Amino acid sequence: MSVIHLLEAELELTGPGAVAAPEAHSVGSVLRPDLPLARDGWGDPYVPGTSLAGSLRQQAPKNRRRDMFGDVFKGVGSSEQNDTDETTTIASPVRILGTRLTMPDLPVMRRHRTAVDRHRAAAKATTLHSRELLPPGTELTLWLRIDTETTASPLVDEVIALLSRWRPRIGGGRTTGHGRAELITVRHRVVDLSTPDGLHHWLTVGGPDLVDDRATVVYERAQQAGGAPDEPYLFGRALEFRIADALHIGSGAFAERSGRRTDVAQILRDHEGSPVVPGSTWKGILRTRVEFILRSVGVGNVCASVRDDTSGSCGVCVVCCAFGWTEPSGNAAGDAKPSESVGARGRLLFADSPIRDGRVKVRNHVAIDRVFGGARDEALFAEEVVEDGHLALHIRHDGTVPDLVRAALVLALADMADGLIGVGGGTTRGYGTLTAQPATSEWLTAERPTAVQTLRVTRSARTPVPAPATDEVSA
Repeated sequence: MSVIHLLEAELELTGPGAVAAPEAHSVGSVLRPDLPLARDGWGDPYVPGTSLAGSLRQQAPKNRRRDMFGDVFKGVGSSEQNDTDETTTIASPVRILGTRLTMPDLPVMRRHRTAVDRHRAAAKATTLHSRELLPPGTELTLWLRIDTETTASPLVDEVIALLSRWRPRIGGGRTTGHGRAELITVRHRVVDLSTPDGLHHWLTVGGPDLVDDRATVVYERAQQAGGAPDEPYLFGRALEFRIADALHIGSGAFAERSGRRTDVAQILRDHEGSPVVPGSTWKGILRTRVEFILRSVGVGNVCASVRDDTSGSCGVCVVCCAFGWTEPSGNAAGDAKPSESVGARGRLLFADSPIRDGRVKVRNHVAIDRVFGGARDEALFAEEVVEDGHLALHIRHDGTVPDLVRAALVLALADMADGLIGVGGGTTRGYGTLTAQPATSEWLTAERPTAVQTLRVTRSARTPVPAPATDEVSA
């Protein structure tokens, strides 16, 4: 093949994201986050090309994935005497040459997460973990190569069209708002090795400089009215809430004053310094409430995704289908049949919610001495809280969500608007109560009867009808 097509795609992270490298942990790295950033040999963050190759392949039509990006599959052997299955490998004609990150003048972010105990409705012990994230605004450049016989190639045109429709999602945590990116530009450089100019360029220039000023811009974000469409809202809108009292979602760090650490627990903030409710908080709270509602009304077997150290998500109920699931530890113990999968990504997507127009205050607390009834010595602590302020909850989906989950989610949101469940820490001492804004309140009022009816119909359909009593006298 004498013609080399080089494509240079530039992307920008619109939210925090990263490809984690837990294998980077060593004996002396106990102070590092549980999920550190993937880094190159110089210690700089990077995104491996395999992550982007998988995202592109997933975006391609199913009937074209094998021809565009190769495949490994079981096929019947070509020998007429041997009809046993053998592995067939097809190489991808689209090569990813490499990636390069350009970070803004912002530090690497760190997020902490924990699971919710379904019995105590509090943080579950031994589940706290942290991960490093690239800040929004990080730019990622990707280079691709396609070899053809001619300068005009249908495959190249198909890849360019695929890139123009691409919704890049980089790394893990997609269902909690991580890894969201947007395509900025795509440039195309043709290097014809059958011509002296093309051969000279290929032999004397290397690396990113191969895509020079003679490259053609085949996609530009400004010309596409915002780029590829985003995933649709589950309820057709964002839901608006207001903080009724105060809210505290900790960052795991303490404030410093004059270079020294204080005892003031800081709230979580985004890259712009605004207080934020992370997508993982929304997902955990709402999943817990949806599980509780569906189990309470008895509409089927719904797992409690966090119960103890040996059992977790079942992987087959409607909640696992909508919110995702992971392989529980100890699943293969005893006579349990090993699972064919380590889990599945959820269909519901929860984004971070920055808090606007809120006031950040420091509140002091002290423990009570159970004997004397007064303040306990050396038990004073303080934490930042957000008072007032409003925020928007964005719930999107990239697959079919079961009607049962949708109905239970409406009721869970209504419970949150009624103050039955709170957000963040200290919900039993006046923190975390949200009230719905007028438009959202009217929508919840209108949707609640339909949601209740959906659960009633489902329960009636699953409740066995008792057999009529036999008349022994007439028999």
